[in-house]
Amino acid sequence: MKFNKESFGSYKGMPVSKYTITNKNNVSISVLTLGGVLYEFLVPSTNNADRKNIIVNFNNAENYLDNPFYFCMAIGRTAGRITNGTYELNGKTFHLDQNEGNTTLHGGSHGFSSFIWEGSTDNNSIILTKHINSSDDSFPGNLDAKIEYSLSDDNELTIKYTATSSEDTLFNPTQHIYFNLGNTNNVLNHALQINSSNHLDLNKDDKTPTGMFLNVESTVYDFNNPQKIGDAVKNKETQTGSAFDDVFVINEHQSNEPIAVLNDPETQRSVTISSDRNGLVVFTPDDLSSMSFKDYGIGKPYMGIALEAQNLPDAVNHEGFGNIVLPANKETSYSISYKAKF
Repeated sequence: MKFNKESFGSYKGMPVSKYTITNKNNVSISVLTLGGVLYEFLVPSTNNADRKNIIVNFNNAENYLDNPFYFCMAIGRTAGRITNGTYELNGKTFHLDQNEGNTTLHGGSHGFSSFIWEGSTDNNSIILTKHINSSDDSFPGNLDAKIEYSLSDDNELTIKYTATSSEDTLFNPTQHIYFNLGNTNNVLNHALQINSSNHLDLNKDDKTPTGMFLNVESTVYDFNNPQKIGDAVKNKETQTGSAFDDVFVINEHQSNEPIAVLNDPETQRSVTISSDRNGLVVFTPDDLSSMSFKDYGIGKPYMGIALEAQNLPDAVNHEGFGNIVLPANKETSYSISYKAKF
């Protein structure tokens, strides 16, 4: 493995570093200390001399926090929305900072994505660490968090999130990665397959879960067989008036079974996602015109697709959603893997 560290400008006067690992196949991942951003996932390209970045990124550090889309950022303590920013645990009601109407989204305004982390490298990994006080993000317990971004010589990126808290708290992290595997400025010709028989019913006003599972069979949410994203988005918009911002309930599966596969038939590039948790958020943004991107210029509709593996959001408020409680002084880890083929 080859390692590199370089400056990546600053944010609010604080320096930002970019760490890069390159494996024997000339595949690279790069990570920013700002917000735990996965900045690059570069794979060799057969169509040109340059490598292809299969994720969406910006030119500057400042761009990552001047929009509401969390481009490729680390998300925590909790991914997704917590209804009314409120939950009960151990007989006590906790009120979290609300940053999207009445909800707490992606850890609130001072979640993982808002911090500059301490960076280092070890073996085949980029390691970010951060001590987060309860007063920083409004969650109970002071948290020691670590994120490891590891790259193997078979072109698999694994992101491992580890945390210990001084009090019982919530922990449901993810990476908000936007993929574009192709050589065009949209993902409409990509195909997506998801190991899911149900999706969550969401409240229309704030996109929080109602608690109900809805069967995907014979609906626009059925990705058990690969579905072309352009067709799926068109059908979804026709039926519901909006593109995808939905939570898929992952079927029970073995640890070596992938939960989703994204591929671009034109270039034959693909990413296989593995996770031992029970949720996957799919988001297909249709208006990115207010932003300018490194490889694409002014944002285009459906320029990328976000695939966020996690436990089902708002699990602490719903029976049957799984457990996202991090007990005091108990180290807990979650991993997500992305196997690239090209």
